[in-house]
Amino acid sequence: MKIVKKYEYKLSEETLDKDIDKFIKEAKQRAYQMDHRYGQEGLKIIKAYFRMIKEEFKKGNYNIARICYKKLTSLLLQSEENYFDYEDIVGRLNFKEYIANYFTCLVKLCTIEELFNEYLEYLIVKEDYYFEEAERTIVEGLNDEQFAQFKSLLEQKAGEIKHDNYAMHDILNFLMDIAKKKEHNEEKFRELAMKFAPILGYGDLKQFLEDYEDENK
Repeated sequence: MKIVKKYEYKLSEETLDKDIDKFIKEAKQRAYQMDHRYGQEGLKIIKAYFRMIKEEFKKGNYNIARICYKKLTSLLLQSEENYFDYEDIVGRLNFKEYIANYFTCLVKLCTIEELFNEYLEYLIVKEDYYFEEAERTIVEGLNDEQFAQFKSLLEQKAGEIKHDNYAMHDILNFLMDIAKKKEHNEEKFRELAMKFAPILGYGDLKQFLEDYEDENK
C-alpha cells in the first residue's frame, strides 16, 4: 500500500488480499519497527486496510472479507513477535468489530466442521486475548440444528483439553456459557463447572463459581 496524500491510501497490488500479503511480508522484515516514532505509518495503513475490508463486508463480499480479516487479525493477535513495537496495538483498534465481522463471514460461508476448525485456529492465535464477539456471533448466527452440531464438536474437543492447553480453555468456558446463558440449564452448568474448574486452575469450586459470576455480571 502507498500513501497518495495525507489520510488517503491506494493499493499498490492488484487485489486487497495481495496488498495485505505484501504488507505482512514487509512487517515481518521489520519495515515498521518502532512505528510510533515514525509517524505511526504502519498503524495508519492497518486502519486503512480494515476500512477497506469493512467495505467489502458491507457489500456482501464475504469471502474476500474473510480472507483479509484472517490475514490481518492473525498478524496482530499473535504474541510471538511485536512487529510494530506498540505495547498493545490491538487495544488501538476496533477488534470487537473485526472479530464479529470475521465470524459472521465464517458462519455464512463455512460448513460446521470448517467453522469449528477456523474457531480452533483463532483460539490458538489469540491466546492472550478474549473477544466475546466470536462466541456470540456463532451462537446467534447458527440455526438450532447447526448449533447442535457445533456444540457436539466443542464437547468432543473439551475431552482432550488439559490444564496446560491454555489456548483451548475458552472452549470450556464456552460450553459453560452455553449451558447457563443459552440453555438456562443450571444443573448442567454446575456439572460442567465441577468438571472444568480443576482444568482451569481452580482447586475450590466455590471460588470458581464466585469468579464466574463476577466476570459475568
